[in-house]
Amino acid sequence: MIIIASFIFAYILSGTGSPISKEHFDIPSDTTGVCPVTGDKLSGESPSFRYIDKEISFCNDGCVMAFKKEPAKYINSGLKCMPCNEDDSNHNISAVHDGVKYYFCGKGCKSKFEADAEKYLNEYKK
Repeated sequence: MIIIASFIFAYILSGTGSPISKEHFDIPSDTTGVCPVTGDKLSGESPSFRYIDKEISFCNDGCVMAFKKEPAKYINSGLKCMPCNEDDSNHNISAVHDGVKYYFCGKGCKSKFEADAEKYLNEYKK
C-alpha cells in the first residue's frame, strides 16, 4: 500500500499527473501582456491565436505551437467543454482538430465535437 501511495505521490509531483503547474496562470478573456507559455512580457506585434472564446497573444510562433499541443498546461481554470458550454472539461478527455487539442467533460461531448468540430468552433467565433 505504501509503495502504491508513494508512486501516486511521485507521479503527481512529476507534473504528469496534473497538466497545471504553479508556473502557469489563468488566461483572462483579454490579453494580459504576458506570454502564457514563457511568462515573458509581450512587446510590439505578437503572434496570437484564438482558443475557443479567448484571443491569446504569445511572444513567438513556437509558443503558439506549444499552446496548441497542450492548452491545459497553460490554463489554470475554466477548460471549456464546447458542446455543453461549461467550464468543466477534464484534461484526460480530449480530441485534436487541425493540430489543436480541445477538452471535454465526458465522452458524449467529445463524440459530438468529433462529429462536427467546425460547428462548435464557428459558434465560438461569433
